[in-house]
Amino acid sequence: MTQTGQSGTQSSEYHDPLSNIETRIWLRLLTLQGTIYARLNRIFLDQFGISIAKFDVLAQLHRFGDNLSQGELSERLKVTGGNVTGLVRRLVADGLITREMSASDRRSFVVSLTPKGRAVFEAARDMHDALLRDWFGGLSPDDLKSALDILNLLSSETQAKIR
Repeated sequence: MTQTGQSGTQSSEYHDPLSNIETRIWLRLLTLQGTIYARLNRIFLDQFGISIAKFDVLAQLHRFGDNLSQGELSERLKVTGGNVTGLVRRLVADGLITREMSASDRRSFVVSLTPKGRAVFEAARDMHDALLRDWFGGLSPDDLKSALDILNLLSSETQAKIR
């Protein structure tokens, strides 16, 4: 497909990767994710002394209950065991979680929220929800639902092809 540019010369969309709609969608998703992630991370560090990565660990423990193994955390967070080990070590030092040897498998450790960890997570979650509500507040509920439907469709189509 060709089009005439401002100079009047012919150019092919094939040679311009940014004219590819799939690439443009990919770049828009990356930009949006990066912007939101960076802003949330800064706010969480300033307000609660935790990064988004730490928040994610606390969220998993809050959602799935205490005594999750570090391996289960790694799977749920989709990160390496080494990443989880470092996060767990720092969260224990912060007094937000405990780490104990598993009663059923002496080679494994389980982690649990402390009362302080639960309180920090709940306050951070409330701020997280309020910020997203504010940032996305210019869109109607119908627009937000449509955006979610399209993202879900993109996700399922992509997952089916790359697994």
